[in-house]
Amino acid sequence: MSRDTLIKIASLILMVVSFIAYIAGASAFPVASENLLPWSVWFLISVIVNIVLWSNVMKLLTFSLAVIWFYAFVAGLVPESSTAVNLTSLDWSDPDAVAEQGALVFNGKGQCAACHTVDPSAPPGRCPDLTDIGINAASRVPGTDAKTYLIESLYEPHKYLVPGYGKIMPEIWKPPIALSKLEIEAVIAYLQSLGGEIDPTPFDEPIDRADAGTIAAALPPLLTGDPELGKKVFVTAACISCHAVTGIESPAAGETTDFEVVTAPDLSEIAAFNDMRYLEESVLVPGAQIVSGYGAVIVRANGTTYQGTLVSQDTERIVVRTKTADGVEEEHTLLLTELDDEPIEELSNLQARGYFTLTLTPTDSDAPVSGEIVSETDDTVTLKIGGEDRSFSKTDVKSQMTVITFDGDEIVGDYVSGSMDDDEIVLIVDGSEEIFDTFDLEEATFTRASGKKLLVTSPMPENFPLLLSVSDMSNLLSFLSTLTGATAEAAPAETDDASAE
Repeated sequence: MSRDTLIKIASLILMVVSFIAYIAGASAFPVASENLLPWSVWFLISVIVNIVLWSNVMKLLTFSLAVIWFYAFVAGLVPESSTAVNLTSLDWSDPDAVAEQGALVFNGKGQCAACHTVDPSAPPGRCPDLTDIGINAASRVPGTDAKTYLIESLYEPHKYLVPGYGKIMPEIWKPPIALSKLEIEAVIAYLQSLGGEIDPTPFDEPIDRADAGTIAAALPPLLTGDPELGKKVFVTAACISCHAVTGIESPAAGETTDFEVVTAPDLSEIAAFNDMRYLEESVLVPGAQIVSGYGAVIVRANGTTYQGTLVSQDTERIVVRTKTADGVEEEHTLLLTELDDEPIEELSNLQARGYFTLTLTPTDSDAPVSGEIVSETDDTVTLKIGGEDRSFSKTDVKSQMTVITFDGDEIVGDYVSGSMDDDEIVLIVDGSEEIFDTFDLEEATFTRASGKKLLVTSPMPENFPLLLSVSDMSNLLSFLSTLTGATAEAAPAETDDASAE
């Protein structure tokens, strides 16, 4: 064998070995040394030798291998970008760096960005926009500072709900998200940085992580069934008419005529963000969980009634989507101050009934008071009046009466005397006594107060659980528990055996 042939074979072997070693990230030799050339240099030397010595076919092979190496080399120069973060400690000497780590958790493992936005100009998400939450958190709950509010919101997300949003957020310290205390601390720092100041004060978790597994184990599904049969129920019970699930085809327009088809949340990833209890409550108690942007409302503003879907809501306005008789959708932006006051006959469960403002007249005063409802008990209601919280007894309130004339005029005043069975009714209206002839009145209703109301309800039929048998319901829940984002297969065409009983 000639010398040239040996050189060719050696250079070819060196090229192949150095290429594989470089791609595998191997050291230059088994014993590392700073004086040894890296595999990339050996590869380039062998490529040059092979191109000079070998024939055209081997030159082409060498060139092809060199091109592959070049792309691999360039790719190695590009820094990796990822939202993944593995926190083992937090350096509170640099709060801004902690906030940056929290942003990675927020957009990554925490999955917060899947529902929350941090841009007031962005389309509304499933959950409240968090722009300036670092400042706004301090005013959400009276007497609660910003950091305490954020801690409670992350550990006990259902303790306080922003008006217009239901029990959507899962407990992120529990599976499947399962954030550690360090990760939650970092997220809180990030949220505080959004318009506020970062408070590095340590805190104790308001939960016992040791009990989390025990609680989860002690709460098995209420009903267990067959997911495949549940997929059939999802179609035959017409869930697919309003809800979308990846891989299951919705019925064509006009096929469903038994009820109004509405746009409901996509359920393709419902089990990835919520536990089994959430799924069970959402199906067994329609209306208990209402996803933002899908609730049904009936509001009256400036004398006009709007019935439709509550698209979004903030502290000043709401957006309601209505549908005309021709099926054309229209969106109406209404200021909360424009909503008409409605008479209230009973002062019980005001907030649960949707009232957010209240006007009443205490028995020891001639002047009515108005304010935003802050809280209530069975006996009292607290209003925010002029920046201060004032509590009023529900029993120490002057009775009012609302009278409606045949001309359509509606007058509300403090009740003095009379009824529709008498000749006249006497009320105090705007501080003056007025007498109304009952022959001029179409209706007279006793009230205790008046207030603005925004009650969001679920478009899902309240009797839905009664339409399914126990076996169908258990199968449906089992199917929903499998929807974690993976593509679902189309439901089989024959579904008679799973039809609702």
